[in-house]
Amino acid sequence: MQTTIQASQTWQLAAEVTVTPYGHHLLITSLVPTARRPEQQVRFSGLFSTDELRALRDVIDRELQI
Repeated sequence: MQTTIQASQTWQLAAEVTVTPYGHHLLITSLVPTARRPEQQVRFSGLFSTDELRALRDVIDRELQI
């Protein structure tokens, strides 16, 4: 399931995590809907273990508490 992180009339940033046999695939994409040929652009793609994703979540949570 894809989640929109940022959006405006001219820009969209989205993230998606899917489970694979090898771990969790994190995909971050952008879209410029007003472009001549709008299409999703991959900004980041990586395969992470559950512990690695939890570590990423913990870093974000700690920063948001400040």
